[in-house]
Amino acid sequence: MNNFDKNEPIVSFKNVCVAFKNTRVLKDLSFDIYPGEIVTIAGPSGSGKSTILKLLGNIIRMDSGEIVVNASRLGMAFQKSALFNSMTIWKNVALALEETTNLSKKKIRKKVKETLEMVSLSYTENMYPDELSGGMQKRISIARALVVSPEIILYDEPSTGLDPGIASKLEDDMIKLRDKTGVTSIVVTHDVETIKKVSDRVLVLYDGKIKWEGTKNEFITDNSPYPRSFRERCTIEDLLSQT
Repeated sequence: MNNFDKNEPIVSFKNVCVAFKNTRVLKDLSFDIYPGEIVTIAGPSGSGKSTILKLLGNIIRMDSGEIVVNASRLGMAFQKSALFNSMTIWKNVALALEETTNLSKKKIRKKVKETLEMVSLSYTENMYPDELSGGMQKRISIARALVVSPEIILYDEPSTGLDPGIASKLEDDMIKLRDKTGVTSIVVTHDVETIKKVSDRVLVLYDGKIKWEGTKNEFITDNSPYPRSFRERCTIEDLLSQT
């Protein structure tokens, strides 16, 4: 388990701004995430959800503001799994350890085996990605993120493209992994069922800012436009025009 002060943010965004060409995607964005939380960031397409993950993954840079991450190891579970089709599952999961650590082959093998067991896919280590279902590929993507023992794991649309039953199993795994390892989970999603199932807290991003935040139960019951837009599958703009 990770040992962090639960009262101190593990991630803090302070007045973060990001623009692509002449379009401002994030506008003075501020929020905090605390150790061990599963926080979902919801919002319509183009609202900047994936931009937040790219900032945390150092894929892009902000234009202004401050981002504080009080952790040294982050893992990323990509929306489309992003596995290497020419590599076995074992090699896909082992690659980060081989490239970024000085662990012996024996220790790497042990770590990969333990991680595949965590997602109940140890039997796939000699298989290739195209031999697995979409749901299994998603779980391997999570294993690859977990193998470096991250203190924070980033999930990009984890349930997208999955059948409801498979998505539910994946969501169960996300909760179990948090409970077992203490990892902080940041989940970008537009799927209302994922939000309702896994969230400790929900942040609704709209027009580059957090417009609403609350617990899972508040998300389910609050009748303000931002949570309602997800529950009722309508646009935030339509609901705002009614107020």
